[in-house]
Amino acid sequence: MKTLKSIIVSVGAVALLGASGLSAQTKATADIPFAFTVQDTTLPAGEYTMSAASASHDVMVIRNVETRKAILLLAPSNQTEYKGAQAKNVVLFHRIGDQYFLAEVKTDAVRGHVGPSKLERELTAEGGGQPMAAVIIPALSVR
Repeated sequence: MKTLKSIIVSVGAVALLGASGLSAQTKATADIPFAFTVQDTTLPAGEYTMSAASASHDVMVIRNVETRKAILLLAPSNQTEYKGAQAKNVVLFHRIGDQYFLAEVKTDAVRGHVGPSKLERELTAEGGGQPMAAVIIPALSVR
């Protein structure tokens, strides 16, 4: 009887792990031609993959394809900042001067809004609250 229970528990655990692995395979790829800031981290220009790190899709992983370095960030998918018709499969950045800040990812594979970093808020305040330029990079959804 103990053996049967342990087999059932093992099969259940494998099924759950397999299901979570399937959701982790859904990602988007974008070639970002400039260095950019996410939260308090500056990332170099390059090709990046973006994927949901949790079942709720509110935690996103952004990984540099070349260096394999990744950053984990809170990016709620229920908030949207940019509502243009062409907003499907894009990565949106705010630009202040010569600095870029990740603001939103909107793809079929993953989506989420990234709140402004401390530096972004400071630069906006220094500029008298001037509007920031939006830079849109096309993204390719990969499954």
